[in-house]
Amino acid sequence: MNGELETDHDVLVTLARFTLATAEQLHQLHGGQAGIKQTQKRMDRLHTAGLAEFVTLPQAGRTKAWHLTEQGAAVTATFPAARRRDLVAAPEQTALRYGRGHLLALGRVHCAFVTDARTRGEGCGPADLVPAPEHHLDPANPAGLAYRPAAELAYTATTASGRRRLRAFVELHRPSAGIEQAAEQLAACARLWHQPGPGGAGRAHERRWRTFPTLLIVLTGTAATSVTTAVEDLLLAAEENPATAELLAAVRAGAARLEDLLQHGPAARCGTRSTANGGRRSAGPSCRPDPPPHL
Repeated sequence: MNGELETDHDVLVTLARFTLATAEQLHQLHGGQAGIKQTQKRMDRLHTAGLAEFVTLPQAGRTKAWHLTEQGAAVTATFPAARRRDLVAAPEQTALRYGRGHLLALGRVHCAFVTDARTRGEGCGPADLVPAPEHHLDPANPAGLAYRPAAELAYTATTASGRRRLRAFVELHRPSAGIEQAAEQLAACARLWHQPGPGGAGRAHERRWRTFPTLLIVLTGTAATSVTTAVEDLLLAAEENPATAELLAAVRAGAARLEDLLQHGPAARCGTRSTANGGRRSAGPSCRPDPPPHL
């Protein structure tokens, strides 16, 4: 960003991608070195122009959460950066489907990675986290089963072998809601990982990514003292599915509490992490996407 305020175009695209975001989140992504009042003025201007509207969040100091209006969505749909086939639902419909808390938590995760990358001179920008991408489990049947993580994150990191473009699937998990939905998400991810390549040769994901994305499970609404138990319970449920157990033995995976991710950044240690040989250790080196195990 070079310290400059990004354009209204960029902010509208972010609202199209995330459905709902606070001025603080938009400022972290697009505000440059200007004060947050500049972002607040920008949102007021977009509101006056009929492109953005807000809802007032309860129990959050009357914080405003912004979304596109119908006019704003129509305008933004003409921007190439906002053209995603799965962006078809109206903002409030999407909020109802996922819940406002889910949408805002995902934005907070994104801001944590973007802020950390800028500090480290690594690469993770406002467009590098895609909410709810759809990965079809049967390419011949696009209307069939799909794995749809909470988000897919791209991150350019400095490794021992130089700069690498890395990826992670991000899942949000609230332990108080139970673990079945999270286990189902991991089972869908396992089906994507197991999907055979053309003619049954290799794995289909090898034609899409050099390495299957890291799995990052972000725990929301979780006390610090409950993290270990929450992760252990999730693993017990997930590994009832043999395919998921194989996935977790082969693919790097970690879990972190949202508050810890925000306070310490993605470079903080993950609470629990699986390793490529199937073992587990209680603390992994980082919540950032990792290079392949052989590097």
